[in-house]
Amino acid sequence: MNKPVIAILLSITLLLPGCMGDETELIGTEFIDPPEAPDFVLFDQNGDLFRFSDHEGKVIVVAFIYTSCPDICLIISANMHYVKENLGTYSEDVVFVSVTIDPARDTVEHLSEWTEQMGYDWYHLTDSARALRDVYSDWNVVVDNEHIAASEPPSESLVRVAVLNPDNSSMVIDSPCQGPTLANCFDNGSELMGYAMSSVEMDYNPSQGLIGDWQEDGNWTWILHIWDSIDESWIDAGTDDPSSISVDSESHMAWIASNANLSMAPLGEDCNGHGWVMGSGTSAHCMCDEGYSRPSSDWLSCVPEGNASDDDGEVDPHEQSLGEYEVGHSTVTYIIDKQLRKRVAYSGIYWDADNFLQDVITLSDE
Repeated sequence: MNKPVIAILLSITLLLPGCMGDETELIGTEFIDPPEAPDFVLFDQNGDLFRFSDHEGKVIVVAFIYTSCPDICLIISANMHYVKENLGTYSEDVVFVSVTIDPARDTVEHLSEWTEQMGYDWYHLTDSARALRDVYSDWNVVVDNEHIAASEPPSESLVRVAVLNPDNSSMVIDSPCQGPTLANCFDNGSELMGYAMSSVEMDYNPSQGLIGDWQEDGNWTWILHIWDSIDESWIDAGTDDPSSISVDSESHMAWIASNANLSMAPLGEDCNGHGWVMGSGTSAHCMCDEGYSRPSSDWLSCVPEGNASDDDGEVDPHEQSLGEYEVGHSTVTYIIDKQLRKRVAYSGIYWDADNFLQDVITLSDE
């Protein structure tokens, strides 16, 4: 199999190293007309949500790495550690962020153990491959498709939140289970709802009758539904309190307006057991085509129905693929200014950590 290659591309024109205007002299490669750095929400190594835009007013260092990388990423992380340890009085003005490009292995639990072992106390972020794919796209990080495939979460671990508005418009939010097992995805439905709504930055206050752009007005109300996988339909949950609902891998939930057409609600599960719908429009397809299914021990492959494992039943192709693939890549480490704009980029690994430190200090003084 071809080795995946990761390339981090700058989609805008960069100036040669030098100064941008007369006020601030920077050493690294500067952006022309510094663009706004895209916002994102991911999980840190403690399992807490990290929202990039919450750190406006500070200089932010952003790198894309993965912990099992044998060389390049280790050098970048070591340089970041050096810069962080030598900021002195500027340390409170700077935030360091490392985003994984290998979510299959860089789980919250692994990042927690790895950062403690390495002594790296800055934010190391991860999430589902689906969520991270959006971040890569926004930040112009191109990840090889085979690498993404090896990092996809199992379809069984995605729980769906759906919303059907009074005008019959709708949306779905698929969230990965956050608990230690598929039988314990979230503490309860309220936690799932809160996570899902936060991930898409949707207004959410059901106690006040507000979900998204729709507010109860006396003519209609929001009704909580749960997915009945046997009848493949949404049913009234019998409560308006999501916290009273336990959440496992099949606990799909929906808020549906009382005056909406229930038949217009998005499905709680797709493809009749053949996996989640992948792609969109004319390219939409089931994860496993008709006649194939996902073996319980191998959620990355599709096999003919009735053949759920290989001959000896012991091979886990997902684990096998993780042992086989390697990732070589070029990379860019960004310095974001206090206005959340991309200001400086250091390409590759052969950059001077002292120069980087000086640029961080210079932007902190702005």
